[in-house]
Amino acid sequence: MYIYLEFESKMVDELVEFLTSETWSFHGHENPTEESIRENVANGNYTENGKQTFWIMDNHTKIGLIRVFDLEDPICLFDLRLKEKFRGKGIAKDVLNWLSAYVFNKYTHIIRIEGHTRYDNFAMRKTFFNSGFVKESYNRRSWRQGGQLFDSVGYAMIREDWENNTKTIIEDTFPY
Repeated sequence: MYIYLEFESKMVDELVEFLTSETWSFHGHENPTEESIRENVANGNYTENGKQTFWIMDNHTKIGLIRVFDLEDPICLFDLRLKEKFRGKGIAKDVLNWLSAYVFNKYTHIIRIEGHTRYDNFAMRKTFFNSGFVKESYNRRSWRQGGQLFDSVGYAMIREDWENNTKTIIEDTFPY
């Protein structure tokens, strides 16, 4: 079981170390700079205005970070990052299950949680599927990264599916 420790702005040095220690291949900014991280923290992008961030802890080790945003809206989004040596072990599935329970229990006005990933991030796509998220969109040339545009895939967990432990598959047979 993992522990989720809420990020506080005073932890900015730890965040800088975490985010600059690796390349984040499937994120918009693969190699964030110390300056950009500190600026984002100062602007409240981790802790203010409908945003919350949590360290994912294994014992006393920070193995990941999950940032949830748009918590004031009925639909929230998130960003998940795991250190490379902890990927491929099923941790992200546990994190998404925790995230669903946390959001739907604490924010009763939220009706869905959305996540998007680059089309070629097969590990995350499998994680979404295994966590009960439903693939709802394939977006062509919609993911900006490294001066290029990639396709992306969108997934969602709706409150009703989470509450009923079901997975409502979309069956759209309309030809256009």
